[in-house]
Amino acid sequence: MTALRASVIALSLLALAPPARAADPQVKLVGNPPVVHVVGLDDATLAALVKAKLSAAEWAKAARFVVDGGTPAELAARPSVAGEWSVTASAVVFEPQFPLAPGVKYRAVLDPAAAPRANLTGKPVALAVFIPKPPPGPRVQVTGVYPTGNRLPENTLRLYVYFSGPVARGDVYSRVKLTRDDGKVVDHPFVELVEELWSEDGARLTLIFDPGRVKRGLAPREEHGPILEDGRGYTFELTADWKDTEGRPLLTNFRKTFTATAPDDQPVSPDDWALVAPRSGDAPLTLRLAKPHDHALLARMMWVADADGKRVDGTLTVGGGERVVSFAPAKPWARGNYKLMIDARLEDVCGNRVGEPFEVDVFRPIPVKPVTKLVERPFTVK
Repeated sequence: MTALRASVIALSLLALAPPARAADPQVKLVGNPPVVHVVGLDDATLAALVKAKLSAAEWAKAARFVVDGGTPAELAARPSVAGEWSVTASAVVFEPQFPLAPGVKYRAVLDPAAAPRANLTGKPVALAVFIPKPPPGPRVQVTGVYPTGNRLPENTLRLYVYFSGPVARGDVYSRVKLTRDDGKVVDHPFVELVEELWSEDGARLTLIFDPGRVKRGLAPREEHGPILEDGRGYTFELTADWKDTEGRPLLTNFRKTFTATAPDDQPVSPDDWALVAPRSGDAPLTLRLAKPHDHALLARMMWVADADGKRVDGTLTVGGGERVVSFAPAKPWARGNYKLMIDARLEDVCGNRVGEPFEVDVFRPIPVKPVTKLVERPFTVK
């Protein structure tokens, strides 16, 4: 057989072969956080969807993105994940409003025949979408409990527990224990809220001592007794079986021991703070507070302003048992006048505010729009 004849036969067989089939639709995850691309649709379908110029309401008829699992009826009834659908020359695209959760199975359901004005036919396409969870990091441990001091007033209002990573939520009050120096476990020392008080990053849990048993003269204290008593020792403990979000117990058990002291009912007084003004350069402004203050509030309710009232960028650091605060400017100080600004809602560890002692008054109306008062401590950089 000559080479020319072989080429003619090959071309004839190619002409008789059926046309190449479009690739089956599949999902690609593009970018970080990932955007869902449904690829492999034929060019005619994509062109028709582009031409239809679907609105968000019309896309909802033709495409859904849901958490996977359950029966077909449950899947059909499940609300779509918030996001926006669109179409390009090569893919139908779903951009989630919020990042997709690693380890969660999703399902993209595309029904081009249901798209208004597209005039398409065919069966819906359902595709699984899964973002693997990254390898688990180190086991979580407690990195600190505030107040950090080993002597706390008997009317201390809060404890802050900091973790090195996310832990299991729900039923946290059964995982913490307060034991008196005679071995007696204090019954229900904290306000048990359904909505637990976690920081946005999940690293800090706020526990509030029951104010009804902290404030003297109230019925809960008379009936159930005080939580802390002046002169007694206490141990705050987290149960060893508290697990992180990977199902692993905390790295180590945690205990904090302290002694209760006399109650503190004195308002916060910024005039009593020792302020050490920096010299020009990048030396920090240093404050020595008259008593420990609320750790979480200090970082939010104090800042520095220049002579024009403009906020000075920098880093505020709290230490020394929540009695020492330093502010390091992002740029070297310029000589001139400055003001330390203090939000009057700043509290000490007992809930006393600037110029206002802590009190429980359930009958006092809550203002519709809280008014923020500011206290100023001027200083000069020479």
